[in-house]
Amino acid sequence: MLVFLTTLSSQAAKEVVDKVIATVNSEVVLLSDLRKLQARIAKPGAIDESLLLGEAISSLKNDRKAQLQFLIREKLISAEIKRQGLAVSDDRLETEINQMAKRGQMNRAEFTAYIAKQGFSIDDYKEILRNKLERQSFFESEIVAKLRITDEDAYSEYQTKNPNYKPNVNEFKIAQIFFNPSKTGAEAALIRAKNTLEKLNLGESFEALANRESEDSSTNKDGYLGTFKTGEFNPEIERAVSAVAVGDFTPIVKSKQGYHIFKLLSKKTTVDPQFLKYKEMIKASLIEKNFSRQLKNWFESKKQDAYISTFETTL
Repeated sequence: MLVFLTTLSSQAAKEVVDKVIATVNSEVVLLSDLRKLQARIAKPGAIDESLLLGEAISSLKNDRKAQLQFLIREKLISAEIKRQGLAVSDDRLETEINQMAKRGQMNRAEFTAYIAKQGFSIDDYKEILRNKLERQSFFESEIVAKLRITDEDAYSEYQTKNPNYKPNVNEFKIAQIFFNPSKTGAEAALIRAKNTLEKLNLGESFEALANRESEDSSTNKDGYLGTFKTGEFNPEIERAVSAVAVGDFTPIVKSKQGYHIFKLLSKKTTVDPQFLKYKEMIKASLIEKNFSRQLKNWFESKKQDAYISTFETTL
């Protein structure tokens, strides 16, 4: 009798008793789910790394509480996928698998054998693929679409990574009224410049004054000087021209040649071709960088609205 009871006790100890270790609204997380997750961790591609929220897979290996939080996130996102009607049909799964086999130049039997070598049955692989496709649709509509990465964001990132480089080049079309000190001396030239500036401030036409008073070759051309790009100016002139709006004139600017009053006729920004070449790549990088943050915020929001209980004594 004692032998029988001992044997029975030993057999009961060997039995795997499933337990509820958490509830997420009406869904339960079982101890068996935790054990399945632990087995998945060892298989390449079996863990959806996006749900790690920026952490490495290794952070799950020996941390049961982290594993439980991962399972809770899976339950939350599965419920949202169901609510939004994003479920992937069996027909689409078959189509996806056939296409994957074709790209790998394998028939279905060869593909099944290939994934078996990776440690997956065909049913296990279908479930992983189904989750991947469903979550991809969810991420695109709920997370990525709300990141709103603009060209300006990409431009700012480009500047940050290239602090000594100007990705945008300004092109200025300008006119001037020039006062030459070599004729009557610097003091007299400055007086003429001040008088002309006063006339401009009173509303006289820049072009008329340029034709009448400018002491250079732009006389009778409305003062038109030409088009110049960033870096082609005298620095003092470039700063003055950059500071005014199109159609406005500058204060008096002193250069080695004499005194100038400039009018900005037009301004055009030419984007550096290197930036244009890498713009989409930069935007993709910014989306990836901000994805985990946005997804983490989504989970935090959902957790606040959900009824979640964990039973840590079962761990």
